[in-house]
Amino acid sequence: TKSMSSNSPELKPPAAPLPDEDSPRQSMPGVAGKRPSSLEQMKSQSSRGPNIASDLITESPPISATTRKSAKRGSFMPEIQLHFPKPSQAPPPPPVDIAAIASRQITTSSSATFEFTGGSTIMTFKCKIKSSPLGILKATTLELDLGDMVMRRVKSHKDKPSVGINVDRIISSRVSAKNYAEIDVQFISDILGAPIQNKRYIFSSNEEALRFQTHLDVMRASGAKLKQIFEELDKRNTGQITKLILQRAMKENGMNVDGEEDSSEAQKMIALADSDTSEGIDFVEFFRLFMFTPCITVHQALTEWRNKVALVQRKRSSSANISNGNQSAGVEEVDAHHFDSSWVVGGEIVMNVVENVRYSFGSKARDNLSGDRHHWVGTLAVTNYRLVLHSHITHAKSAGTRHEISKYFDRMDVPVNAIHSINKLDSACVLIICKDLRHILVSFPPNDIFVTTLVSAISSLAFPPNGVKDTFAFDFHLSASDPKTNLDGLVNGWDLYDPMKEFERIGVVNSPHARFYRIWSDNYSLSDTYPLHFCVPSAMSESDIMQAAKFRSKCRMPAVSWRSKSGAVLVRSAQPMVGLKSSRNSTDEKLLNLYRVRGDPHNPLELEDPSTLYILDARKILAATGNQVQGKGTEIIANYTHAELVYCNIENIHTMRDSVNALGAACLATDHGELKNGFADHSKDSLWLRHVQLVLKASVLAADRIELNDSSVLVHCSDGWDRTSQMTSTCMLLLDPYYRTLEGFAVLVEKEWLDFGHKFKDRHGQGSDKHPHERSPVFVQWLDCVHQLMYQFPTAFELNESMLIFLCDHLHSCLFGTFLGNNSKERKELDLKNKTVSIWTYILAKRQLFVNPRFKREEVKVLWPSTTIKKIRTWERYFCRFDFECHPREGEGGEWTDDWGQKL
Repeated sequence: TKSMSSNSPELKPPAAPLPDEDSPRQSMPGVAGKRPSSLEQMKSQSSRGPNIASDLITESPPISATTRKSAKRGSFMPEIQLHFPKPSQAPPPPPVDIAAIASRQITTSSSATFEFTGGSTIMTFKCKIKSSPLGILKATTLELDLGDMVMRRVKSHKDKPSVGINVDRIISSRVSAKNYAEIDVQFISDILGAPIQNKRYIFSSNEEALRFQTHLDVMRASGAKLKQIFEELDKRNTGQITKLILQRAMKENGMNVDGEEDSSEAQKMIALADSDTSEGIDFVEFFRLFMFTPCITVHQALTEWRNKVALVQRKRSSSANISNGNQSAGVEEVDAHHFDSSWVVGGEIVMNVVENVRYSFGSKARDNLSGDRHHWVGTLAVTNYRLVLHSHITHAKSAGTRHEISKYFDRMDVPVNAIHSINKLDSACVLIICKDLRHILVSFPPNDIFVTTLVSAISSLAFPPNGVKDTFAFDFHLSASDPKTNLDGLVNGWDLYDPMKEFERIGVVNSPHARFYRIWSDNYSLSDTYPLHFCVPSAMSESDIMQAAKFRSKCRMPAVSWRSKSGAVLVRSAQPMVGLKSSRNSTDEKLLNLYRVRGDPHNPLELEDPSTLYILDARKILAATGNQVQGKGTEIIANYTHAELVYCNIENIHTMRDSVNALGAACLATDHGELKNGFADHSKDSLWLRHVQLVLKASVLAADRIELNDSSVLVHCSDGWDRTSQMTSTCMLLLDPYYRTLEGFAVLVEKEWLDFGHKFKDRHGQGSDKHPHERSPVFVQWLDCVHQLMYQFPTAFELNESMLIFLCDHLHSCLFGTFLGNNSKERKELDLKNKTVSIWTYILAKRQLFVNPRFKREEVKVLWPSTTIKKIRTWERYFCRFDFECHPREGEGGEWTDDWGQKL
């Protein structure tokens, strides 16, 4: 994957190799007179050598370049003309992929003795040696022996024995900062009194020096492991891996089944590495094949080998198309060849296609070369809506095998607005961090200008200058081609939620109890984060309402969310403005008392047996008390008649953000041994399940007080738009079966989350990479709570788990207009109803995909879930879906699929 094609731009001179980013080199302490007790102790006293995975992918120094934009509309791949400056001294040579040399894609200079002799495992280099800064130069020959893993200096006289150094005794090897043709090697010697030796080798050219260092570094880093893998494959110790041996190994490692296809694939794999047209490959050829993509197990080596074959086949196919004139600079031909056009949605434009990329889940450039994780090779397509990674090796290749890869990974979609950040790690690798917790590494053939241009183009799509107004939602349409096409029979999701109909359904409008309540509508003048219409007691005058609103943070006064048949109400608000002076407000006290008495201040039953108003503060007592410094706080319970205050101990948005990131790191890692204490401990330490449990416990408490005590409940947190929405909506799911239907769930989200001002734009960074401290997975956490209820009550919900996943994904995708903006007022100003598609329109149009077949409609039933931590489980379908090992196997149920939007 690091090799250059024949039509690539001229190789650029990189900077001198840099040290390992995780292991900065230190100055070597003086050691004399005493020999360290072990090799490890000696190495710990000296600087570490460079890591091959980071040092071989070095960023090039600045160069002058002229670029001409492609004439193709939307294409951002420039035509590059490189003009190298003339350096004052000879520049260092570029990094060279030895696998490319073996496959004759790159030729070596005639002066370099670069071929292994006679099929042996020895490579020779002509150079000069200087044993000290003032020493004289002596001509010598260096040998790198792959068989014995030894660096050997051959004496000029045949009578003198050669001096060999085992590679595990070499401490470091680096290019001299003054002369790129000089290599400084530091190693542990057997000489008493001088345990650490330094030698400088001077080569005839920069290229030969860098190749020597490259091979030596690979031998040190992964030579022994590659030799072990080769020996495991070559069980009969013949010194070669033949087609039959490879075919048997693939079967034993669960990668293929018996059949003619196995023989054909094995033959292609042998042909890729066989440089001398023999019937098999020896260790030298095997070493060349994997030196830039080291593996640690036989299965990983075979998987990587298969990837390399797929890449070579694609390159040959592309070259054949170009030579035959079948492929021009246009994108359409490439796109049509590699993708089924059905995935392009209305308004989506393919802007560019990049062939033969390598991608995986990780966080550092070396992760995309390391063999301890699964990699894919394929094609990257960039559109105005998303990035599409299409694997060359599909599910059909692994179907029915021990290591089956789900169809889920045949094509991976990354909406550009779901990108949290995109960074160029070096001239060949890009790291994409997504809001859905994916860390995707994408590698290309080294080309600094192209990678920089690509990152810039994707960043401009992910973070447009006008924010939400420039997101893809304003271009998306459901029809196949014309956005004005009339799609008869579709329900308009924007009309699904009617506040007046919902007020009537819960009994505060057009009912016997309607006289106790009124609908307040003032065009957002009271609070610009509250709904256009909300319900308050009719006994509150207009001046009372205004005074009561001023006593609550952001003027978010107590308003009715739901009413039970007994008349008890579920009320929500923001925290009161108590402050350090313990302020009070008579109209706020009057308002809460009216909610306690069910809106009727003259209720005779309340005189005989007064009910209790339960105030559930979602925060910890310490957090609530701390807000008094800012002039806020919580209710002074003595000021309220028959009221009781309960703290629910739910953490703030910052804690939730850290928690979900920790859980995501545990769930995404394919090699869980790299985590400190393993997956189970890492997941436990994230405390995500504990946070979900606390939300459920608080919601069950609210439902208990309303259903069993016939008492009204007020819920609030700080500003009443995060934890408050979680608690009220979960409580309403428990109490009212209507909200467990498909339409009812949509009404619940519209009312409790969208209308009451949950800050979707800030919490999910819509069209912006600014204000990261405002990001938090509050809505995703609530959907996890719903998932827990579905798990405990599998027949109680009409919607299925796929709908929860769909909502999670399109929080970030900006495909629909439903979740754009922070509140109802902003959405009205953006005119989303007329300019974008509602997510409910799509869900109801594809109803069969989101309906639970086990659903049993019941008129009256309250859900009482268990809130013990033993019943709270990790949401695998959401958090673990990017680890192919977690996907269902055949017989475990339906396969996992994500819906990123389709034409209707």
